[in-house]
Amino acid sequence: MATVVFGIGYIGSRLIQELLFQGREVVALESFFASDRRAVDGFGQARGFRCIEGSIVDAAAVDEVLREADEIESVFLLAAQASAHPSAATAEYTEDVNLRGPRVVLDALTRRHLAGSIVYASSTRVYGSPLPSLVDEQTPLGVFSDLAHLSKCYAEKLLQMYAARYNLPCRVVRLGLVYGVAPIMKTDSRFMTAPNLFCYQAATGAPIEVRSADPLAVIHVSDATQALLLAAETHFPDQFLVFNGASDVTTIPDVAEMIRRFAESREITVTVRNFAKVGRTDSRLPVVRSALDNLGFAPKWHLEEGLAETFDHFLVHRQ
Repeated sequence: MATVVFGIGYIGSRLIQELLFQGREVVALESFFASDRRAVDGFGQARGFRCIEGSIVDAAAVDEVLREADEIESVFLLAAQASAHPSAATAEYTEDVNLRGPRVVLDALTRRHLAGSIVYASSTRVYGSPLPSLVDEQTPLGVFSDLAHLSKCYAEKLLQMYAARYNLPCRVVRLGLVYGVAPIMKTDSRFMTAPNLFCYQAATGAPIEVRSADPLAVIHVSDATQALLLAAETHFPDQFLVFNGASDVTTIPDVAEMIRRFAESREITVTVRNFAKVGRTDSRLPVVRSALDNLGFAPKWHLEEGLAETFDHFLVHRQ
């Protein structure tokens, strides 16, 4: 049996690394829109890994992946234009990949027998920014400022529709802002999460620019991988399930300050420029609850530890 992964990006590369470590067979589809071919080629040396180059909007490429997998254990749908940066991609590209792509994949999967689940990587940003004071899986969706995160809502409802109409076991994991070291590490600022970007800037001597003070959920990429795997292994009568995946709640200014201190401890001076318009009115941060906790989800990475790891990674590889 094979696990199918659509999208070998930052999170997908860490997921595939874990799957291969567990001895699983993996078949993946990747368009190389924003991923490093060299990192993906490294997976090719592992036994049991196969990669098809193509886009999830291409029905022929999706079918090729499913044929290559033969008997499918589970499917992870991670392929998306995930960046909110205005120059990362056109609106047309984002809509095509993030809206039409999941439907193409789900149409193909309705024609296949699945022994496991379809897991879609969504975001806690669907609850809006800033986060409400208390967040669980029943919290209403919030207001959005970019197409990439707005598209998550459509894809979630699409999975819910296919679960109801075609009895597909669909799982959604709403991940916090993901940070940490993975096999694929972006260095183009348009495609980096704020914690990773700040670590990269600090390690390379660039100033850190803070644009928001809103509280947000975060999760280390290794813990995000475990959340996705745990969601795939859940067995409930409900065909459609939603889970939150977060380990900490923080603010961007607090992240920047942590990284500044790491740099200072290594005798590196980092300038933090705070352009945030609105700060917190009190010291209380939102609480994010997850149904995964009842299934044994226990994040292993604390924020400061994960940021230190990421800063040191970029410090070593800054050349």
